[in-house]
Amino acid sequence: MSRLDMKRLRIITCGLLILSVLSIACAGAGIDNKALPVKALPVEIEAAETGIAVSAGARSGIYGGDYYPEFEKISVNPAYQDLELNPGDSKNFTVTVENNDNKNIALNPRIIIIPYTEKYINESWVSISPSAKDLKPGEKKEFKVEVNVPEDAGLGNYAVLIAFAEKILEGDAADYYPNFPGTMQLNLRVWIPPNVQILTPYVNDLVEAGETCSYEIKLRNTGKKDVAISPELMEGRGIMYYDSIVPNGGMAYAFGNDAISIESPEKVKAGQTAIVKMTLKVPADAKGSYTGTLDLNIDDPGINEYGGKVLLNFRILTIPGEPYETSFKIADNGTINIEVSAYQYGYGLYAAGGKRDLTPSFEVSLKDPSGKEVTPSLVSKKYSGSVSIIDDTCPQPYLPYMSARIGLATKTCDQGSYYQAGATTFVETYTAPGTAGDWKLSILPKNTENFEYSITIGDAEE
Repeated sequence: MSRLDMKRLRIITCGLLILSVLSIACAGAGIDNKALPVKALPVEIEAAETGIAVSAGARSGIYGGDYYPEFEKISVNPAYQDLELNPGDSKNFTVTVENNDNKNIALNPRIIIIPYTEKYINESWVSISPSAKDLKPGEKKEFKVEVNVPEDAGLGNYAVLIAFAEKILEGDAADYYPNFPGTMQLNLRVWIPPNVQILTPYVNDLVEAGETCSYEIKLRNTGKKDVAISPELMEGRGIMYYDSIVPNGGMAYAFGNDAISIESPEKVKAGQTAIVKMTLKVPADAKGSYTGTLDLNIDDPGINEYGGKVLLNFRILTIPGEPYETSFKIADNGTINIEVSAYQYGYGLYAAGGKRDLTPSFEVSLKDPSGKEVTPSLVSKKYSGSVSIIDDTCPQPYLPYMSARIGLATKTCDQGSYYQAGATTFVETYTAPGTAGDWKLSILPKNTENFEYSITIGDAEE
């Protein structure tokens, strides 16, 4: 995001914040309730530059005690409680409230709904005992909080404030003051474990214009019932970062979704593995790259709306028509040692119907000071890489944008323990006798998007 866009974001956010505060203040005017009025809130949005989605209060860095220091005289421990429950489950936990004031404080525990959460909790799910308590100076009191999730509860994330003090901010202001004294935040995730595991969470390949490539996407059903699927390519392609989709920023793609065809069974049978076949016909004039998302449309309530998707990333291999050329000077006669190297990711990991040879190679030639072409001798080839041994935990995690230098698994989870390899480096070494003067080096690469070279002048014995 540009600095100009950041400034616009700050202005828009500040404006929305001020409007929200004014609406709260106006709504509360003249009403006999125990909610405190909201003061004007100075906002310094620093976290926006990190690109992390946070609440309004966290973005502004506001803490309730900064504006209402009298409420520092009550402390609540813990300040946060995170629960993960299935529908029909329940959980108890204890909250300790302490009076740090020199006078009694009336405690009136209750639930305050936090605005703008994914799901809104029903207050009947949470019970607190005792229901009220007068706390003497220096006294501590434990409250038992019981959370009961109904069998028919919707899956998703819920968040509420549990307020113990008699007077407390409510409404939108509760979000602006996430750590307001006298409260604790309860975060609840209601979920069920998914039955279908995506053993092929991404397809990443280096392809040539005009070729046809086939891929296999494997799904495993660990449940006791068949699960229906209906794969389709998503419109409005974007880059998938773990559990979210972000737009591509207006990039032009090498081809459209019509270049990809899908063949799939209607269901993944219980206890079995199913294969979704994908065929890519690369247009003859394709250049650049394509990033898209295959939505498997898995009828599994344990998979949320952002899950069940496979990231697709294809890069068109550029085939240079002319070699790369550079010049170098030799001061004294000696052996010319040329090293050319390239690194490559795990392209074609899920390709089907045989493996294509994507091993990088080079055509290397020299011209001596008189302009005569000299063919250097290939004396060695070297392959290097790093490998990690990983267990068979599934599903494999989504990876960020696939052109990053990260390791790709060389086996899928249904094959037991497997190895995860990083980028492989290919090195070719050439030599030729050299005489003093100006030389030219030509390198024509094949099956690679990058290469490096080094030239060393030394005696033949070296």
